[in-house]
Amino acid sequence: MENHSYGQIVGSAQAPYLNGTFIPAGELFTNSWAVSHPSLPNYLAMTAGSRLGCGTDSCPPGSFRSDNLFAQLDRVGLGWRAWEESMPSNCHASDAGSYVVRHNPPAYFARLVSRGVCRQWDVPYSHTLPPLKPFTFITPNICHDMHSCSIGAGDAWLAGHVPGLRAAGAVVIITFDEGTSADNQVMTAVVGPGVGAATRDHHRYTHYSLLGGLEAYFGLPALGTAAKATPLPI
Repeated sequence: MENHSYGQIVGSAQAPYLNGTFIPAGELFTNSWAVSHPSLPNYLAMTAGSRLGCGTDSCPPGSFRSDNLFAQLDRVGLGWRAWEESMPSNCHASDAGSYVVRHNPPAYFARLVSRGVCRQWDVPYSHTLPPLKPFTFITPNICHDMHSCSIGAGDAWLAGHVPGLRAAGAVVIITFDEGTSADNQVMTAVVGPGVGAATRDHHRYTHYSLLGGLEAYFGLPALGTAAKATPLPI
């Protein structure tokens, strides 16, 4: 999700699904932080362990030769999908309508693009339940991720899509790319098999912790700053 600080979401009457259903069903990380502004450096951080020298949303797709979570999963034979809502074609490298490429991290990694892996596995999001792989990365469009529409619009989208993922047995992590310019604390919560209901974790975590937690879950080495961060418990 996009561009809202922790305090704008947790406890908000505009987010009845998150606060009334999702958060009570699992674990809320009360001290979770984005690492930068604007969006793209945060997406790079949570998938490559570094902002890769990118400080804007204008860094060109396909330009980073860094290792990344998607490539790690490929190397060990674990399938993944990135489902991008409103994307007009696989691994689309430019903005189109309510799809923005800066919210689609696989499109930025050169080896994924050049080897055709991005085109194969980075696909438009279906509004039926997508076939889940060991790792499934879902990005709503810029209305449904709360970037350009209301908190309520994004919360309603989650209410319509997350229950199917839970029913399929997925461990579901919801996080925000960044907060406001003055407050970069973000809501991160996890629900799924083995996750205790109505629990709180007050340790400090960042997007590097999220990557490190995912890598630990899949038995992968931690990339970049994720190796130094406290991994998010998944």
